[in-house]
Amino acid sequence: MKTKSNKLLLMMLGIIGPASGQVVYEDSFDEDGLTTNNGTGGGGIVETFNNASGSFAWNDDDDDNEGLSSGVATSGGQITTFRSENSFNVSNGFTLEVTFDMASNLPGNPYPSNHFSFGMVSDELDTKNNLFATSGETPLSDGIGFSLGLRNGSADEGLIEWDLDAVSGEASLLNAITFATGSAQTLVLDVGPDGSYTYTYGAISGSGMTVIDLTQTYFFKARTQGSQDNVIQSVTLTTNSTQFDAPTITTAAAVYDLSVPVDFNITFDASATTATLDTPANSAVDLLALDTDNDGIVVFTEAPPMDLSTYTVTASRSGIPAPLSESTEVTVIDPAEEAADNAFSLAIKADSPLFYYRYEEETGTTFLRDSSGNGFHTNDFSESLTFGTSPAPGGMQNAADFSPSSGARYILSPATSEMSASFSFVSVLNVSGTVPNANTRNLLSMTNGTGSGASIFGKHERFRTFIDGTLDNLTEIDAFPSDTSCLVHYVFTADEVNGGGEAAIYIDGELYGTPVTVGTVGPNVGNWVIGATQILGDPSWLDWLDETAVFEEALTPTQIETHATAFIAGADPLLGFNADAETITLGESVTLSWKVGDSATGVSLDDGTETTTMTETSVTLSPASTTTYELKVAGPGGPFTKFVTVIVDSPPGPIEITDWSADPGALGIDFTIEIMASPETEYEIYFSEDLVTFEPTNVTIFTAPDGTGSATVPGIGNLAEYYRVESIN
Repeated sequence: MKTKSNKLLLMMLGIIGPASGQVVYEDSFDEDGLTTNNGTGGGGIVETFNNASGSFAWNDDDDDNEGLSSGVATSGGQITTFRSENSFNVSNGFTLEVTFDMASNLPGNPYPSNHFSFGMVSDELDTKNNLFATSGETPLSDGIGFSLGLRNGSADEGLIEWDLDAVSGEASLLNAITFATGSAQTLVLDVGPDGSYTYTYGAISGSGMTVIDLTQTYFFKARTQGSQDNVIQSVTLTTNSTQFDAPTITTAAAVYDLSVPVDFNITFDASATTATLDTPANSAVDLLALDTDNDGIVVFTEAPPMDLSTYTVTASRSGIPAPLSESTEVTVIDPAEEAADNAFSLAIKADSPLFYYRYEEETGTTFLRDSSGNGFHTNDFSESLTFGTSPAPGGMQNAADFSPSSGARYILSPATSEMSASFSFVSVLNVSGTVPNANTRNLLSMTNGTGSGASIFGKHERFRTFIDGTLDNLTEIDAFPSDTSCLVHYVFTADEVNGGGEAAIYIDGELYGTPVTVGTVGPNVGNWVIGATQILGDPSWLDWLDETAVFEEALTPTQIETHATAFIAGADPLLGFNADAETITLGESVTLSWKVGDSATGVSLDDGTETTTMTETSVTLSPASTTTYELKVAGPGGPFTKFVTVIVDSPPGPIEITDWSADPGALGIDFTIEIMASPETEYEIYFSEDLVTFEPTNVTIFTAPDGTGSATVPGIGNLAEYYRVESIN
C-alpha cells in the first residue's frame, strides 16, 4: 500500500503524468499460460540460453510465486528472456507499470553474472544480450528500460536508453537508481510524445529526455541471468496511440514438393486501408479485395515456383507511423530429384512409414527430404550436422554425421504422433560414439512439454528406454563392439487396456534381450526429435545415422526381419572390424571379428607381413609384438578397408630389491625400498611375520622407463619381519 500511495501523491503533485488512453497490454501471469494471456494485448514468448534442462525459464505456473517466475539458475551462463507476443504503437507516448519481486541483485548471489532487467524494445530479435545492462554496449534496436543490478560491476544500475541512430548503436545510463530486493515492488515509467519521461520507484523519482524513435512499435521485454527466483507479478502498458495489429503470414510447413499448392494463412488489421502480398513473381496481390468478410483474414493459395520462395504481406493505415510487414519463406523441392531406391528403401516404404529420412543431401543443405510420401520434409535441424559419405562403415550412399566437437545436434520433424500409442523407430547407426561412453546419447525424443518421455530411446552404456519417465534397460552394458554398423528397431507396443505397454529392441532383425514392460505413458501429441532431447538439446547422439524412419504402429517380427535382410543386401560390403581386446600380454590371444554385407565378394586380412584370405567372420591370433591389422573387403565401389591395432605388452621381468633403508633392529619405523624391475610397471609391497601369510601394505611402486623405482613403507610396528614385492596383474 505504501508504494501505491507514493505513486498517487506524485501524480497529484504533477511530478508524473501517465499517458491517458487505453490499456493495450496487461498481463498478471495468473497461470493462464504464457501464450494465452487472459488479459489484454496477447501472450508472450520465452527463450532460454545455455539451459539444456529447461529449468531456468520464465513461466507463469509457479504456485508459490504468482506471476512470471524465472526459477533459480544452476549456472552463471543461464539466461531466460520474455517478450510480449505483440508490439504496440506508442507514437503518442506511453506509461509502463511493472510490479515485481527480486530475490537478490548482488553479484555472486548466486553467480557473479546475476542480473535482472526489463523495459520496452523495438526489435523482437534482440533477445539474448544487450538488454538494459551496460552503457557503452551496442544494442540492436531502440529501447528504454531498467537494469536492476550491477552484474559484478559490468552493468549499470538504473534507467538505460538504447539509441540505434547513434554511429554504431549506443546504450547510455539516463538515471542511476539504487534498487533493493523485496516483493511487490513497483516501477512506473511515463514517456511523452516528445521524448520527455518521468519514473517512480517507491519514494524515488526522476525525469529527463529520451531520443528513442517513438514512430516504431515496441515490445515489452524482460531478461534475467544467473539469478535467484525473480518474479514479474504484473505488467500494464497504457497509451493513447491508435493501435494497429501487425500482419502475420504462416504456412502449415516450411518445405513442400514442387507443384504442390500451399495455403498461406494471412491476417492483418481489419481497419487497414492497404494490404498487399508480394509473391516471388513480384506481383502485389490486393488482400483487401480477397477479404470478402472484411475481418482481416485471408487464405492465399499458390504452388511456389522456385527453390526458396519469399512471401511478404504489408499493411498500413493513415495515422500509423509506418507500414507493417511480415514475411515467410517456403522451400520447394523436386520429387524427381530423390535418390534412386535400393532394396532397403523399398522395404521401408512398403510398410508405410510416417516419415523416412534417407540423408542423401550434402553438407550445406537447407532441408532434409522425407521419402515416405507424406511430405514431412524439414528445414529444422542443427547447423552443426554434416552430410555426405559415411565416415564409418555400413552406410547406404550418404549419411548424417552427429559428431561435431561441440553443441547439440538434432533433427526436428514436422510429423506429430500420440506418444502413448504404438510406434516403431528404425535407423542404421554406428555405435563407436557411445561405447563405452557412460553419458546418455539420445536417439529419439518428442517435444511434449511435460517432461514425460523427455528421451524416449537412447544409449547410456547400453540401449535404454525412458518413454514412461523412468529408465528401463534394453541391452547389456557394452553389448555392441565399437565401430560396428547395425540396423536398430525400437518397437513400442501400447497396452490400450491397461496403459503403458512393452518396449523391445531388435538388432539386424533379431530380438535382442528381453522386451521390457513400461509404465503409464501419458497422452501427448508432439513432434518427433531425432538425436537430441525434447528441447533439442544435449546430450546428443555422437556418431552417424542413416535411413531413419518412424512408423505409427508396432512392426511385426516378420516386417523387421524383412528390413534387416534388405539392409544386409544393400549396405556397404564392410560393416565393422573389431578386436576383443586393445592390449594383451605376450603369449595371450586376441580375437578379431568382422561384419560384412551381402555385397562383399572377398575378405582378406593383412598383418603387415602377409595377406591371408578369410572365409570365416573371425580369427584368433597370438601376435608376438604390437601389430596393426588391415581388413580389406572387396565389393561394389570397393575395396573397403579398416584397421585395428593390438598392443602387445611384455610380461613383467624379474624383480630385484636393490636397496632399503630399514634398520633390522628397529620395527615400527618408516623405511624406503628401491627396486630394479620391468620398466613402467606397477608393483605392490606385502608384509609377513612368518614367511607363510603375506598381507598388502597398500603401498605401490611404479617403475620409471629405466626400470628403477622406490617407495616409502610405513612402519608396521611389531607385526612385520619380512617384506615382498610383486607385480600387479
